[in-house]
Amino acid sequence: MDFWDSVLRMLSALGIVLALMMVVVAIARRMIGTRSGAAADAPLVRVLSTGYLGPKKSISVVSVAGDLLIIGTTATDVIPLGRVRNAERIGQLAPHAASAELKRTVEAGIWIP
Repeated sequence: MDFWDSVLRMLSALGIVLALMMVVVAIARRMIGTRSGAAADAPLVRVLSTGYLGPKKSISVVSVAGDLLIIGTTATDVIPLGRVRNAERIGQLAPHAASAELKRTVEAGIWIP
């Protein structure tokens, strides 16, 4: 009888601790929420277009926190190649973009500095 009382106490204590942990996690998620200043469904980093130069070598247009970056990638490295700041230049890139996402982004005027 003493053994089963001990098991019952242990399981109830475990249940209470797990319930408290779940409550703390729920409160933390509500308090922290999403990134400040960013929409909940908008990713912070987005690959808009990629062109492949050879095996394991490519050039990508990437949106990072509202900036349009051009990066080169290899199997082991990521190399920053430049940043597009000029709205006219972005307009020139859009018609030749391989990605419909890049075209929609430029047409929406999101990248105008």
